[in-house]
Parts: sequence; C-alpha cells; structure tokens
Amino acid sequence: MIKALLCTVLAMVSFTANAQVKAFEKYADMKNVSYVYISKYMLGMAGKVATPAAIPGVDIRALASKLTGIQIITAEETTVRKKLKNDVKEILARDKYEVLMQIREDDSKVDIYHCMGKQQSVVVMMVDEDDNATVIVFSGKFNIEDVMKMVQE
Repeated sequence: MIKALLCTVLAMVSFTANAQVKAFEKYADMKNVSYVYISKYMLGMAGKVATPAAIPGVDIRALASKLTGIQIITAEETTVRKKLKNDVKEILARDKYEVLMQIREDDSKVDIYHCMGKQQSVVVMMVDEDDNATVIVFSGKFNIEDVMKMVQE
C-alpha cells in the first residue's frame, strides 16, 4: 500500500512539472505566434558541436547538460499577448513559482521565476515589451545553484 502511494505521489510530481511545460504547447499552432521547442537530444547535439544560441542575460552553457527542453514563445498580436501573459500568471500562481529576478528598463520588463521539483525543475522567463511578449521555459533536472549560475552575467 505504501509503495503504491509513493509511486502515485512521484508520478503526480512528475506530471505537474510536465504539465507546466505542456501548458505552452497549445501556442505551437496558433496564428501570430512564434514557437520554438528545443529537445534534450538537440541540446546535447548543440553542446557537442557549437555554443548554444544566445539568449540575452542567460548563460545556457551553465545548464545545457541538465536541461530536458527549452520552449520559446513570442506573441505580437495584442489579444494573443494578453492570453499568453495570463496563462503565465495562472501557471506561476498555481504551481507556486518564486521570483528569481526582475529587470525593468524603459518599456521593457523581464521577470524570471523558478519552481524546483524533485523530478524536474522549471525556470520561466517572461519578457514583456511594448510590441511583443516572449516566454522562455527551461525545464530539466537542476537546482537553485545551477539557476543562479545561468542568470549571472
């Protein structure tokens, strides 16, 4: 009985981490949205061949071996931007993300949140500008020290 309960709890924790990432997959086929997904396999290949793509303010190399995926969603159209931002707020509140860093510069806002799970951890970066909103989701098996290395410039 205890083994069954333990397996159920572990599955639910893993499901929650995966649900966070899957919540953004609906944007892949939306009009007026740019959606990029980079799998663990592709990250591994890129790490062997070249330096991972640059994301301003983020050192991907610090986490590359621990990442299981990266999602990048950009919306320019006003209603889609609002929906994306609302979805992010809902996920952050529901799954009890903590603020890691906030940057405010002119008309640009960058918020970085983290949620450290036992099976998988997630970092969500929300970039909100006048003409677009971009969400970058890093998922993998990493700890808070790894995340701090990632966001140090």
